[in-house]
Amino acid sequence: MIALPQSFGYADAMWIRPFLCLTLMLGCAAAAAQQCDAGSGGRKFTVGVEKLQYLPLHTVDGNNRYGGFAREVLDAFAAQHGYAFDYVPLPINRLYSRFLSERTLDFKYPDNPKWREELRAGLRLSYSEVVVSTEEGAMVLPQRRGKPLSALKTLGTVLGFTPWPYQSAIDSRALELTTSNSTDSLLRLGLAGHPDAVYVNVDVASHMLASELKAGGGLVFDPGLPHARSDFRLSTMHCRAVVEQFNRFLQREQGLLARLRASYHIGDGGNRSR
Repeated sequence: MIALPQSFGYADAMWIRPFLCLTLMLGCAAAAAQQCDAGSGGRKFTVGVEKLQYLPLHTVDGNNRYGGFAREVLDAFAAQHGYAFDYVPLPINRLYSRFLSERTLDFKYPDNPKWREELRAGLRLSYSEVVVSTEEGAMVLPQRRGKPLSALKTLGTVLGFTPWPYQSAIDSRALELTTSNSTDSLLRLGLAGHPDAVYVNVDVASHMLASELKAGGGLVFDPGLPHARSDFRLSTMHCRAVVEQFNRFLQREQGLLARLRASYHIGDGGNRSR
């Protein structure tokens, strides 16, 4: 604590104010660094993950346990470095708040600098190399496949997701966006024909249609409508060194990643289930 003389006045306060602000800023930065260092020393980190069923990529079951392709990749990395990852499943909007605003999580997965860009403004985030890349686009009833974008009036997606290939059409009100709380509820609406199309991860939707909804082929991917590759990355604010280690792991373990992608049938439209 800084001791001030009894004669300390307003002019003195104005003079010392910048130094106090600098001290506070440095203290906050040091606290963040210590938080990561403490995690490194204790070999424990928190990883914020999406609380939804998103197989084959990742999922959270009824007992709040994280699983899927992502869990196997992250656990393999942690095992090599002696780390322990505590997975914290959260609804998507709450996950953004905990990670970006409250900053109570060491990492977020999956993440991408294009997602919810308005929440990232001014923040120094570090992203890993791509862990997995999959197709995201519009899935429609088979009889609607091949229709132009102008024929779509409504588009559905999961709450918290950004269908950015359609953003200009949504902003111009040429396309109405609706949201659902979960992927399965969104797909059920799509099977009923309302909305006209659902914007989803193609692997995830195909897997869920076949294995859970018993409606394989009930919705089909339309490559003629706007679509994009979605790159999933690990992100952090203050554990950059760990992300660098993770990047080296991704480069070194290409064989493992390929085997896991094949095991989970990632990239084949989810026509087979694990």
